[in-house]
Amino acid sequence: MTTNAGIKIDKPYSLQRFQLDVTAVDNRYDTNSALNFTALNYRAAWLWQLTPNISGIISADRQQTLNSFSDFRDNTNQLNTGRSIATNQSRRFNVDALIGGGWHILGGLSDLSSQNSQTFNAVGNFVQDGIEFGVKYAAPSDNAITLMHRESRGNFQGRNADVPAQLDTGYNQSETEAILDWQLTGNSVINAHLGYIDREHDHFSSRDFDGVKGRLAYNWTPTDKLHINTSISRNLYSYQQNINSYYVDDTFSIEPTWQITAKTKMRLHYDYSKRDYFGAIVPIAENRKDDVQTFLVSAEWQALRTLTVIGTLQHETRSSNATLANGLNGPLDYDVNSVTISAQLLF
Repeated sequence: MTTNAGIKIDKPYSLQRFQLDVTAVDNRYDTNSALNFTALNYRAAWLWQLTPNISGIISADRQQTLNSFSDFRDNTNQLNTGRSIATNQSRRFNVDALIGGGWHILGGLSDLSSQNSQTFNAVGNFVQDGIEFGVKYAAPSDNAITLMHRESRGNFQGRNADVPAQLDTGYNQSETEAILDWQLTGNSVINAHLGYIDREHDHFSSRDFDGVKGRLAYNWTPTDKLHINTSISRNLYSYQQNINSYYVDDTFSIEPTWQITAKTKMRLHYDYSKRDYFGAIVPIAENRKDDVQTFLVSAEWQALRTLTVIGTLQHETRSSNATLANGLNGPLDYDVNSVTISAQLLF
């Protein structure tokens, strides 16, 4: 059972705008009480504006979740000692300066951190500091093209360089990205990202990776009550085991949303993700490959002005050519069905 309680504020004051969203999430399990935990999640943002031409955002957020046992495994009793809570936090500052003729100069700083309550070397605890800069051209029609570059420095927390496992103490990461926002018609929009990422580790070049990443999304509103989002994307993620150092995730997603009445809404969602793992540090016969599919149906009913009830059915499957290699038996395949009913009370 999951219980949520929180507060949400969104207030403008002159040229400034302040946002706050704080939620306490209490998770309780009937048969595996060792998994019980309470998460405190928040997002705070100051949408500042110095002059009509100079603006930006200062923000901080935190999210706590239970690491899924589909990837996080423990050799002993995973329900008693294998619970791992992931805490992800970020602090960001960015600035957007309009210099004339639709041209903007962009810049920003970021501080990211990720911590697991138990050791999980595949995704180690880290702190990452970064700087970004770029330029954007926005046409009078609000169509825009942006070119950004980011440089980041990451340090793994509580880790010494491990030669046998080739687990490093830190890394440098560079990203260059072009972004296009284009209003095709009055009811269709294209959002496209195309970039290149390059990560180099301090001691073990076998863990380095680089490649193209991107996303193409098409948002279509054929009627006042129907909205359809479709996207394809490619991303690269660090995931360090003996048989891999990173994986490439290619995803297709489609999500229609139907506003049935003023108080009822239905959402369908499907995504297919193909994950290819690379960078083995030991000889392997075949690279790991996973196929993950998610089907979701959600219905939302605004019972009162301040009360919304949401019901969700979800089915997720994973097929993989890899098997467990940590003392547990069985493949990495799984098939999960879940039902969620929640209520949101706003004042």
